[in-house]
Amino acid sequence: MKRVLFSALVLLALTPLAGAHGIAHNHREAEVEVNQALDTGMQGLTGHEGHAHAQASPSGKNFKAPVLETDTRIWGASIGTGWESRHIHYGVNETGNGGAYTTELGVWIDDFTLSVWNGFGTSNNFQEWDFTAGYNFDLGAVFLIPGYNFRYTPGIVEEGHAHEDDHEEAGHEDDHEEAGHEEHEEEGGHAHKTYGNELFVVLGTNKIPYVTPSTAFIWDLNNTPGAFLEFRLDGEIPVYKDIITLEPYALLGVNLGYNTRSYYGWNNFQFGLEANWQINKIISAFAGINYSLAMNALQDIDQGNEVWINVGLSFTY
Repeated sequence: MKRVLFSALVLLALTPLAGAHGIAHNHREAEVEVNQALDTGMQGLTGHEGHAHAQASPSGKNFKAPVLETDTRIWGASIGTGWESRHIHYGVNETGNGGAYTTELGVWIDDFTLSVWNGFGTSNNFQEWDFTAGYNFDLGAVFLIPGYNFRYTPGIVEEGHAHEDDHEEAGHEDDHEEAGHEEHEEEGGHAHKTYGNELFVVLGTNKIPYVTPSTAFIWDLNNTPGAFLEFRLDGEIPVYKDIITLEPYALLGVNLGYNTRSYYGWNNFQFGLEANWQINKIISAFAGINYSLAMNALQDIDQGNEVWINVGLSFTY
C-alpha cells in the first residue's frame, strides 16, 4: 500500500498554513480521513489542507479540501477561494480595517507540491502573490517538509504604518523596488517588503490521534537576518460522520528578525477554530474565527491584538 502522504502548501502556506497564513499553517492529521484512505487502500490528494492523507498547503493559506477517494494515482489538483475580514501575516495586520479575497491553486505530483496563492483587498490597496514549492519526506514517526516560497506584495496597508506616501514623495520608490523591500520605518524597525525569497522547513508528527504538533522555521533571504519560528498544534474533532468537523489550532510565534530587528523573541500567540463541511467528494465549505495576541516583537512595531473571520469554498480533483 502506498504510504499516506503529508505534504506542504503554506507558506506560508503553507502557511497558509486557518487563521493567519504562513508556511506552517494547518499541519494536522485528519484521523477519520486517514483511516478511510488506509482501509480502502487508496491514495488521497495532496492539494490543500485536509485530504484523505491530511496535508497542508505549501503556501500555508486558509483553504480546506474534502476527502476524495480515487484510484491510486500520483497527481491531483485543487482550487479554493474565500474571504477574510483581516489578512494577518505572522501576527502583522496587512489590510488595516479592510478584508481580502483570496484564491489558491495547488497541484501535486507524488510527494512534490506546487501552489499559487493570491490575495487582494476589498477596501484597501493590499495585494499579494505567493508561489510555493514543497517536498514531503515521510520519516516514519515524523514528517519533514523543506520548501521555497516567493512572496510578492506590490501593495500592503498596515494599520499604524501609513508612511508609504512619505517614502514616495522622498523619491525612494525606485530604490525600494531595486532592493526588493521598502525602507525601514526606523533603524531596526519593520521592513515593508515588495518581494521576498523564503526558504522553509516544517517538522512534525501525524502519529498522535486527533492532533498534529509541528514546528516551522522560515528564513527570508531578502531580509537577512530575517527568520521566523513557529510552534503549532492542530486538532481534528469529528462532529457528524466525515461530513462536519471542527478544527481548533494554537500557535506560538518567535520573531528572529522577520517582523522587526529591534527585538528578537516572542512575536504572538494565536488560536482559532474552523468548521469544515464536506458537501460532496469534490466540494467543501469552511468558516473560522481567529485571534492573535500581540507579544513583544509586534508591540515593538505598534501592532496590536487582532480578531478576524474567514469563509470559503474548495474544489478538489
